[in-house]
Amino acid sequence: MYNLLLVIGFSADASTDARAAFTARLGDAARHAAVRGATIQPTLPGVYNGGDLICRLAFDDRAALTAAAAGDQWAGIEEGLADSSLVASLERVEYEGGLAGGSSDGTGLYRVALFCANMNPNEERLGTFARQTASMPRYIKAIRRWQVSEAAKASGLRPWTHVWEQEYDSIEGLNGPYMMHPAHWAHVERWFDTEYPDHLVDRVLVHTFCAIDAPVILA
Repeated sequence: MYNLLLVIGFSADASTDARAAFTARLGDAARHAAVRGATIQPTLPGVYNGGDLICRLAFDDRAALTAAAAGDQWAGIEEGLADSSLVASLERVEYEGGLAGGSSDGTGLYRVALFCANMNPNEERLGTFARQTASMPRYIKAIRRWQVSEAAKASGLRPWTHVWEQEYDSIEGLNGPYMMHPAHWAHVERWFDTEYPDHLVDRVLVHTFCAIDAPVILA
């Protein structure tokens, strides 16, 4: 599976109609592409660098994404994304599936975090960080389905290196058991803390989420 994630922040001057029209065009483009799955949903209150709209498209492989991007439908999407009167911010990541697990019926909440591991990275540190991040669902039972992936291509606020995705039954699972669990703060947080010698991840990150009614993280 090869995924394209767009976290879109609309311009403050973009009208409600313009935002809705572009969202509909994204949906049309997804339907004309050979996608395995498409999630196009507005973000919910409480995101951090999380934009207004999440678009996540899953393809069989990179070639399928390349073919879709060459089509006329997607050319119009790229024009919209480049229009500063419509789009003020864009985080863009392409990635294959990584470490994954769990199961979900797809109803509830999808959350994705983007990280840039740029502080003295090496293969050992990056591998340990990914594995320890992937260990959290073992302790945090509110996480239903999850995936930790390395970015193949990325742009935006940072050249993102990791995509950390989860599905929950509700927002309470994210804001409560996940955010407050010792496995989060005592075990994984050291990679983000500038006062720890293990500090690996840039302080700038993306934390965004949306309501879902179908599975997002596909096997």
